[in-house]
Amino acid sequence: MPGGPPAQEPFPNSAAIFIATGPDEYYAAGNGVTVKFTPNTPGPSHAGLATVEEGVFVNGRWVPGRRLAGDDAGQGETLVLPRLYIAASALGWTGGLAGPSTKGIQRVTLYRYR
Repeated sequence: MPGGPPAQEPFPNSAAIFIATGPDEYYAAGNGVTVKFTPNTPGPSHAGLATVEEGVFVNGRWVPGRRLAGDDAGQGETLVLPRLYIAASALGWTGGLAGPSTKGIQRVTLYRYR
């Protein structure tokens, strides 16, 4: 509409953030992302998922929830941050879906192999 406010950008289809907390440990939060880890330092040439757990931070401390394996953890090869949405009404908005939910945090540890 001429003279009206510019249209808002839609939420991204996929997005993620990874925080390294150790040589082989990461926290990942995201929406609609699948990741395969590849080492970039000397040593065995492949990386696998040693552990994958869902959880939340409470008062700055990690509180683990469900431990993922098998199909939920890409058979130990790929980390999957599924598409999670919350209803816009939960945020006081009108209309459909608002974007990623708050349930998309995973703690991942890796191992290396040949």
